[in-house]
Amino acid sequence: MIPRSKLSVLAGLLGFAIQAITFASAAYDVSVSNIYLTDTETEVEDIVAIHNSKPFNVTAELEWAEEIYDEASSNLLVWQLFIDGTQQAEGTVDLNDSRALPTSLNAGISTVEKSGEHVVEVKVQLDEVTAENDRAYRSFNAGASFVPLIFVLVLASTTQMVELSLGMGVFVGCCMITGTITAGFRTMLDTYILEALANVDHGFVYLFILFMAGLVGIIEKSGGLIGITHALKDYVKSSKSAQSVSFFAGLVIFFDDYANTLVAGASMRPLTDACMVSREKLAFVVDATAAPIASIVPISSWVGFEISLIQAELDKILASDSDPDIKTTGFTVFLETIKYRYYCIYMLMLMPLLIASGRDFGPMLIAERRTKVYGRTDGGPGAALNAEGEVLKSNNTPSEDTPCKWWNMVFPIVMLVVYIFYLLAYTGDDGSGSQSFVDKMQNADAYSALLWGTMAAALTAVGFYLIQDKHMDRIIFFNVKGYISRAKRGFASLKNKFRRTPDQDENTEGEEEVHARVLMSYSEAMTSFLLGMEKIFGAIVVLTLAWASGAIMSAVGLDRFFGEILKSDALDYRMLPTLSFIIAMIIAFATGTSWGTMTIMFPLVLVPSYEASGGDANIFYGVTAGILAGAVAGDHASPISDTTILASMASECTLLNHVKTQAPYALLVALWSVLVGTIPSGRGAYSSGIAALMGFVAMLFHVVFTAEFAINKTGRYDIFTEIYLRFAREKDELLQLKEDVKIAYETGEPVEMALKKSITHEDTKDVSMSKTVVIDRIGVTETNRSATAHECVPINEDEDGVD
Repeated sequence: MIPRSKLSVLAGLLGFAIQAITFASAAYDVSVSNIYLTDTETEVEDIVAIHNSKPFNVTAELEWAEEIYDEASSNLLVWQLFIDGTQQAEGTVDLNDSRALPTSLNAGISTVEKSGEHVVEVKVQLDEVTAENDRAYRSFNAGASFVPLIFVLVLASTTQMVELSLGMGVFVGCCMITGTITAGFRTMLDTYILEALANVDHGFVYLFILFMAGLVGIIEKSGGLIGITHALKDYVKSSKSAQSVSFFAGLVIFFDDYANTLVAGASMRPLTDACMVSREKLAFVVDATAAPIASIVPISSWVGFEISLIQAELDKILASDSDPDIKTTGFTVFLETIKYRYYCIYMLMLMPLLIASGRDFGPMLIAERRTKVYGRTDGGPGAALNAEGEVLKSNNTPSEDTPCKWWNMVFPIVMLVVYIFYLLAYTGDDGSGSQSFVDKMQNADAYSALLWGTMAAALTAVGFYLIQDKHMDRIIFFNVKGYISRAKRGFASLKNKFRRTPDQDENTEGEEEVHARVLMSYSEAMTSFLLGMEKIFGAIVVLTLAWASGAIMSAVGLDRFFGEILKSDALDYRMLPTLSFIIAMIIAFATGTSWGTMTIMFPLVLVPSYEASGGDANIFYGVTAGILAGAVAGDHASPISDTTILASMASECTLLNHVKTQAPYALLVALWSVLVGTIPSGRGAYSSGIAALMGFVAMLFHVVFTAEFAINKTGRYDIFTEIYLRFAREKDELLQLKEDVKIAYETGEPVEMALKKSITHEDTKDVSMSKTVVIDRIGVTETNRSATAHECVPINEDEDGVD
């Protein structure tokens, strides 16, 4: 008998021999699993469409079978590249040069000259094994990449239907990259719109918006929105003060632009409506404050994202230059760029100047006049409309016996801010215990913090309302007596459920009316939450189409078009900060995303600009700031920007009116950012401090000399609108408005619409009494306005408010 130990040895040797025989007889088995193209000039990967005469690099992904050993192999992988069946390049890869088999290979560089469909094919051969794969691409001239954007802008301006405009832009782009109408239609739906919906980050935004809208719905039902208006009526008595409070709210909620936009817009809307501020002006104040402040404050949801992009490019620079003349960490570079972000700085200068002076220009001046001249306390003609073309009316107003108290809005909003701040720090905590608060904010997961914080604030608001009882126009906190009374009544009701007579039921109902009731029941809270979410469904549709539009702009190669300009060798490096700002602005305008623009621009520009300038710190910081500021500027002017859409949604302003009135301000600030900011700063003419001072002077100049009061003696418009009136054909409405401004100035009263129909003053006197206001050149004060949303139970100012 053979010992067990020897049997084990023999078995091992036999297994080794079988394995060796198997490997020796095995052959390589390789396949080409995928092909993708990279633009060689801009290094944009996985391009969807080819630009004529622009070189692209072909990469083939390889897959290998599990049995990969072949002792008799030449170990030479031969590859060939074909375009439309014509060989363009070939080469070999020696497998002995690497210990691991390659999973991809560079199949060469090629170009196409004619528009149309082209088939890119890669073939590989290893000994007797061959494999191939191909992929079809559409090509067109680089200038054609503007076509989807042009469709969006032209349709939006002519039809005033933003959903149609965005949808057609996506459809046209899809037809360009697929080649047919039917394929374009399918691709629009099952690729771009579906991916916009399925994107995880977009899902966070959807839920955050829905939860935030639900929270606003709960606050509205509690009477908090109207309560804050009543509480501030003795302090906010004019258009100026209402706008100032809205601007201040935007500065306070500096940590995130989404939260800033939604909270400030929804909470300030009743107040600005009561003071006859147009919805367009409120949307502008909210939108133009949110991103500029969030992008430059070192503690915000933007910081971590911006720093990560900067650090990725710094690592590339440090790999080739171990001792650069610039800061070597993303956060320190971020801090250095703040003083170069002229657009954000100038916009935050312009806002208080406009508010303090009471002046405006362009479409915004017209919007303000249409609201103030006619005494509109519904937001004016720019207010969002329902499907029937009527101003949106809430189905979620407080019940008639609800006392409208300010704290029912302030407490949930304060808790929202606290929750989001805490959760930003919580999600950025790496558990080491050595992080500073700023470090935690840099590493924070903003999407999760916003999502969790908003729902937590909504649940907290419900709990806060459940501990309040309303009785005889008063609010009673922790009404223990009422809780006991309700419990007794409930027990008695259950006990006598089957023994009541009709007379007993009538007596019980009569008694119930005098008892205190909870401010908002759980069922009322859930209904209000859903009604709040229902109001923003249209905005979510627009937001989805905007994301799809941004994706199609990149697919047709609009980002590559501008990237090629920045890569030009003939470019003076001192102009790089300016060009970075302008091109980032255009890309953000076209794609509707500031963060997406940063993601595109940083790898494209930062390292080349450092090398072209010889490591000049001023140029490097200027280029970095130009990208960050340009992304915000383009976002402000874009009709497909998510923050633009959210601002119009929160302010209940029609999207196109918001874009039309805000864009001139954004373009004006962008122009001066270039003229007195990036150009002289890039050329070293003066410091960033002097540039900030010059920007302030430029903003002050425009406010004083090119803007006009909403109500003035002559009815004169600003200089830009007056020039427009000289050449415009359809100007009767503006000329009539000009005459009505004179009447409003002379009488100190709003001009009633009834006067347009030649009705005598005696016939309209009673009608106009409910809206009579005192209007002067410095503000608006209501003396007898009708309720803007719901005639609340009057608040007795002599009571303490809490029993």
